[in-house]
Amino acid sequence: MKNDPPLMIDLFAGAGGLSLGFKNAGFKVICAIEIDDWACDTYEKNHVGVKVIRKDISQIPDGFFLKFKNISVIAGGPPCQGFSIAASNRRKKNDKRNSLYKEFLRVVKLVQPKVVLIENVKELEKFKNEHGKKILDDIYETLSVQGYSVKHYLLNAKDFGVPQNRTRFFLIAAKHALPELTSKKKNFKHLTLWQAISDLPEVKPWEHNENDVFNYNCEPNNLYQKMMRTGTKKVYNHISMRHTERLIKRFEHIRLIQNNNCVGGDFAPRKRGNPDAVSNKHYSQNHRRLIPDEPSPTITASFYSSFIHPYQNRNLTVREASRLQSFPDTYVFCGKRTTLSKKLLAKKGIHEDIHLDQFNQVGNAVPPLLAEYLAKKIMHSFGVQ
Repeated sequence: MKNDPPLMIDLFAGAGGLSLGFKNAGFKVICAIEIDDWACDTYEKNHVGVKVIRKDISQIPDGFFLKFKNISVIAGGPPCQGFSIAASNRRKKNDKRNSLYKEFLRVVKLVQPKVVLIENVKELEKFKNEHGKKILDDIYETLSVQGYSVKHYLLNAKDFGVPQNRTRFFLIAAKHALPELTSKKKNFKHLTLWQAISDLPEVKPWEHNENDVFNYNCEPNNLYQKMMRTGTKKVYNHISMRHTERLIKRFEHIRLIQNNNCVGGDFAPRKRGNPDAVSNKHYSQNHRRLIPDEPSPTITASFYSSFIHPYQNRNLTVREASRLQSFPDTYVFCGKRTTLSKKLLAKKGIHEDIHLDQFNQVGNAVPPLLAEYLAKKIMHSFGVQ
């Protein structure tokens, strides 16, 4: 029917930030594909009615996708760990995740959607595939041959109402008018970290159980907080990490005015596996006191050890980070809050926990507000106001 909403499929869907943005813009998300079980649990809890395929996309046959022929939009973010600079010491040219963008292109070729949207880390512009060809050139050529006009952008989430300094790569391809993505509006004022999270209840290490739910203890202080709280009177996923007493004392010495983590003496960092020995290594990305009157630094998959609350002596909670990603407070994250590294879990034989924990899910997501902006631009290109 003429007034039916345009349809969208989300590949590599994760916890569903991209889907949420498209849903809020008026699209109907009909299918999501994600390999990780905990991320799928989160997606299904927050996107009731969407068909979620819990499978490696490379194992899904062509026939499955043919039933979506000529759908409005295929969107998604192929895993970026092989391209990201966040862990460049672990980056490998033969990382199998580097070729998953080809699976995305396989689905596009089968379905021939009207619009294609790819999200990734900004470093995607630079990297080459196993044949020495720039991945970006491969994407452009593959889509152009199929009749798409193609353009890519580097967009910073803070320019679109997200309280976070987060620059990401977005490629858009269309068979009709190509949506034009612009940067921030003239005189746009960035939202700060404290404007985003200051209304959330104070929590302390060891004082709460994992599944505790809180009531708000104040009114929202601004329109962003009011928007985040719409639809719920409860605060979920707001449990502090269980820091040791020594680490809490260390946090006390990392002052906002210093804004660094170079603490010596009794509170100097210790060697991994030997808490009695002082480490000579300095990790500049760990335990930074956040500045309240600026947008947050980039929330990454391992952000739980990266940032200290601006006023409380603890790392951020999942809820605080999800606020900085623009997830509403109604959005509940599933799975364990945090786990050991996958390498350590495998070494210990704890295979049931080798999934994306809540911190990973939040850090990997596309901010829903930015996704909504992109979706509205695409919707407008269809002639829908």
